[in-house]
Amino acid sequence: MEILNLHGFKYLEARNATIRKIESLWGTKNTLQIITGDSQGMKNTVIEVLDEYKLDYTDGDLYNRGYIKTEI
Repeated sequence: MEILNLHGFKYLEARNATIRKIESLWGTKNTLQIITGDSQGMKNTVIEVLDEYKLDYTDGDLYNRGYIKTEI
């Protein structure tokens, strides 16, 4: 599993970092965990990118809502 930690990123920087990470992993059948923290704006930024790439995702879990997980 690969991890992308977006803490401290501005939304545009987070968008670009997410795109770069997806592109670097494309076709590898790897799981990507994107740490967003509790910011709904950051989650929305990441989800927009995932939707553009038509990737399914899970938005956290019962105990930790601060990440998004997808399979590339």
